[in-house]
Amino acid sequence: MPSTEPTAEEIVAGPAVTGDLHTEMHRAARPFSRTTRVLAGLVALAAAFALGAWTHAAFGSASTPVPARQAAAPNGQGQGQARGAAGRGTTGTIDRVDGTKVYVKNAQGGEVTVSTTDDTTIGVTQAGKLSDLKPGSTVVVQGQAGEDGTVAARSITQEPGR
Repeated sequence: MPSTEPTAEEIVAGPAVTGDLHTEMHRAARPFSRTTRVLAGLVALAAAFALGAWTHAAFGSASTPVPARQAAAPNGQGQGQARGAAGRGTTGTIDRVDGTKVYVKNAQGGEVTVSTTDDTTIGVTQAGKLSDLKPGSTVVVQGQAGEDGTVAARSITQEPGR
């Protein structure tokens, strides 16, 4: 028997989809399967990790500073305890020098007590002494922070004035 082409009326009268139209519409609305979405998420996560590692390698420093921690002082006020790489040092502005101690205001507004010894190196754009440190100067202190927040300075470098 020869097959005849359906007429326009037969095409319009017949069903557009064989089976459940709701299922077909639902499948068309989600072009990606769950597996595809999970794999795309994993690829995005791996790309973000790789970009972060590259950024750290390109722009990161050899030692990442840890944020300053606030410890309660005996008078009830907060005393800033700065911890740089492995708890070494602080940066701020000299508030005052009293004997062998230097009091530094850190960027968070806390006061860090810095203890010095005869072995502490003082730098004021050239080698200096403890008496060369002036209130209001910006300093970089390198040393070990103790439990009470006092930094035992190995060196203090006063930044040049602006």
